[in-house]
Amino acid sequence: MAYIRLHSRGFDTKFKLAMYSMAEFALSQMIPSKKLRDNIEVNIHLKHHSNEGEASLDEETNRYRPRSFKIILDHHRMRTNEMTGEERTDMEWFVEILKTLAHEIVHVKQYVMGELKSRDVGLVYKGINHDPKNLMEYYELPYEIEAYGREKGLLYGFILFGWVEDEDDLPENFIDEDEVEYFYPVKNLTFDSKV
Repeated sequence: MAYIRLHSRGFDTKFKLAMYSMAEFALSQMIPSKKLRDNIEVNIHLKHHSNEGEASLDEETNRYRPRSFKIILDHHRMRTNEMTGEERTDMEWFVEILKTLAHEIVHVKQYVMGELKSRDVGLVYKGINHDPKNLMEYYELPYEIEAYGREKGLLYGFILFGWVEDEDDLPENFIDEDEVEYFYPVKNLTFDSKV
């Protein structure tokens, strides 16, 4: 059974529900095998970080066949639009968080499918070690091109087909308290069809 754990403070139930639903939706779109998805664990942390988002292997997972992942989303950084320097509205900020989560789920898919590998030399994508020297080279990385290309499609698909607004659709063990580890068995919310 797959698990999504949300580590957050000070967010309301609807926000948490949207985060959980987006993660489940994106995983179902990116990893077609339910059997494989059922063996994946994703820990999502909303906290300060050096980037807006990062997906990595959990420390305890087998790096040659990873099934447990850590996603960090710096929701504080996302308050400001990088391009304009303007502060985002609450809705723009919320959408940016969901879009960044979708982006990081693409990286989870790349790890699960063996396309992206964490090795001693760094990240290896489809057998090639890419070592970007600057931001321009970073945006040319093939695994980033895929993630940036898929993030909006996953976001739009989620908004159109995967959005869950009813708290009754939450798993029974959902706990609505600040700073608790939200532990979701991914079984009650399923997205069977591809967008």
